[in-house]
Amino acid sequence: MRQLLVVTMATLTSALAYNERTTVHLVFSTGCDQTHRQFLSASLQLSLVRVQHVGPLTEIISGCSAEKQASIQAQAKYYPDYRLHFTRDYAKYESVNFTERYDPYNKPFGLRDFLHHSATPDNLAVAFIDADYMLFKPLRINTGAKWAKYYQNTTLRRAEDISDTVENGVALAQNMKAFLGGRWYNDINRTILNLVCGDNPCASVSSADAFEFFEPSGTPYIQTRHDWLHVVEDYCNFTVKGRQVSKDDWMVEMYAYGAATANHNVKHTLLQHLGPATPEFLNTEYWNFIEEDMDNPCLDPFEVVLPFDPPVGIHYAMYYGLPDKIDAGYMYYKYRIPKDILKCDSQLFKLPPPSEWTDIDRLYKDDPKKRQWKRHAVWLQCTLIKYGNQVLQTIKERMCPLGFNSHQGIVLHAKDTPATAFPTP
Repeated sequence: MRQLLVVTMATLTSALAYNERTTVHLVFSTGCDQTHRQFLSASLQLSLVRVQHVGPLTEIISGCSAEKQASIQAQAKYYPDYRLHFTRDYAKYESVNFTERYDPYNKPFGLRDFLHHSATPDNLAVAFIDADYMLFKPLRINTGAKWAKYYQNTTLRRAEDISDTVENGVALAQNMKAFLGGRWYNDINRTILNLVCGDNPCASVSSADAFEFFEPSGTPYIQTRHDWLHVVEDYCNFTVKGRQVSKDDWMVEMYAYGAATANHNVKHTLLQHLGPATPEFLNTEYWNFIEEDMDNPCLDPFEVVLPFDPPVGIHYAMYYGLPDKIDAGYMYYKYRIPKDILKCDSQLFKLPPPSEWTDIDRLYKDDPKKRQWKRHAVWLQCTLIKYGNQVLQTIKERMCPLGFNSHQGIVLHAKDTPATAFPTP
């Protein structure tokens, strides 16, 4: 495994003269004190290495003191073209009439700072992603790929016209219609939209067009740099305006992105396979890649069982496992991970029992859609645990010169997840 990693890194390092048409610059935002920032960053970097992705990866980190910035800069890097961009903490917004703290402000405002002040500017398309994102294929654009298979058919576009095209005025994003559609753009109540957009063009976009091209956009948001430089200003401003009139809604930043792209008519092709997050959403997201006869992904504690055609990436923001309720049973959820997981004496993750996989057919024998949903949820649960252990071992090989605990003992379970990753009597 270690030899393969070295070869892959060397291959990637030799490819730094990027093709500006097909290469994307992956960018994600974190906070200096964010829980598991280092683990999430390393996980993302190593996923790029695994799939032999080519292109820069920049982590925008907000709110670091000079001491913490120096500490992060000294941390090991696992992807050859991994870059850091530090910004002030934008989470606290202050103006004459409106002051609040809202952590997602760091996403649009941090991205704007990066676009204007990057230490190594380029002209690549930018794919704005989340920290809890993992690649299963290289992310490339403008290759001529036909992506009808990953498109939810509508009356506005022909499936045969769907491709990986990104150019000025044309963008790509994950389809999140099951989660985000019809929020500011709907035919019942446009009060918030009108307050945010005012006399700008976004106020006149029809609900149908917004639903197809703009509002239900999820990460990765992939635009040309030209378009981002225009859209990001409204992405920032509309997030603030949205919070002023809807302060209790945590997802305002996401709606603001949709309105900002509508304001500049940057039409998005919303695809099911760029960053699906919720296996239950079988219609809007790509959860049709696990075969019924796949080997049990929870059986072997080391070998990852991969499907033939996985999505490009997965945004693992939800709970993943067999139970229907999140407060029962084994489930992978990033916030269940003990905070001391990177300590040299901390244990690695332990897989749930193999019966998590074999019980699917028994529990849902009369519900084929639920079997499909649960197969993907359990596969993802065990895959994230195995890849997580690979990441922990890679980090600790650098951090722990005297050795580290490699016992797989941390159970991610609603009732039994320990508060510490250290061994307990």
